[in-house]
Amino acid sequence: MNTLEIILNERDFNFKIFKKINDGETSEIFLGEFNGRKSIFKLTKRNNFNLVINEYLKNGVIENISKKNVTPNILFYEKKIGLLIYEYIEIESKNKILKNIQSIGEQLKKFHQIKFNKRTKTYNDQFNLYLNKLNSESKNNYLKEAIELFNDLKVHDNENVFSHNDLNVNNILMSKNNIFFIDFEYSSINNKYFDISKIIDSLNLNNSEISKFLFGYGIEGNTKEVNTKIKRWSLMNTYTELIWAKYINKFNKKFLNEEYLKLLTSKIKQQKL
Repeated sequence: MNTLEIILNERDFNFKIFKKINDGETSEIFLGEFNGRKSIFKLTKRNNFNLVINEYLKNGVIENISKKNVTPNILFYEKKIGLLIYEYIEIESKNKILKNIQSIGEQLKKFHQIKFNKRTKTYNDQFNLYLNKLNSESKNNYLKEAIELFNDLKVHDNENVFSHNDLNVNNILMSKNNIFFIDFEYSSINNKYFDISKIIDSLNLNNSEISKFLFGYGIEGNTKEVNTKIKRWSLMNTYTELIWAKYINKFNKKFLNEEYLKLLTSKIKQQKL
């Protein structure tokens, strides 16, 4: 019997666990049934990496996420043990998602309107945590460039929202024309263009799709100013991912392979052109 089953049995829940579907740095994820409904069970791991994570479980944020209807129906959560159970979603193809790209913009806007407590951690907190651990690599060009860009982008604090911070293609679901976001572990207070640029990059949107997406979000026109912000935050996204990966590997050298790091470095070079 695994830890999740012990926790669920202690609470006398009606459940079945079918299989573990993911084992990441922040949580274990299982597929099963909860009260007769096909469900996803997410159990937070003990934070061996000392990451700034799970801000969505604090200060009433998860209740606001649920009210906005931007995530699958939450069936149960308990902050103390870090357990989240939500309804399983049969996902649509990427092509179907792209046809509804304007709806993704609308949902992202709703998500960014979530009220957050001033005690909620910021992207600045997360980024500085990584930098402190990587102090020995301070002479590396990628790190110096990232810090310069980070400091430059901080002047746009007026655009800060409660940001998902990891809206890659795997964390955007669609079912029956409804768009849902999942996996909020890395969410924090951050600039809205962090999520906007991440979606554009991850879904590899073309110019027409970008315009529809921005229109759904409420940004009128694909202007030079908007394009510049998207490009700069897209680069910041990749720097962050690389720095995060190196931070994780400081704790566990085998967690992320060198090939992954090389791909991120190559992507940065391309984005800088």
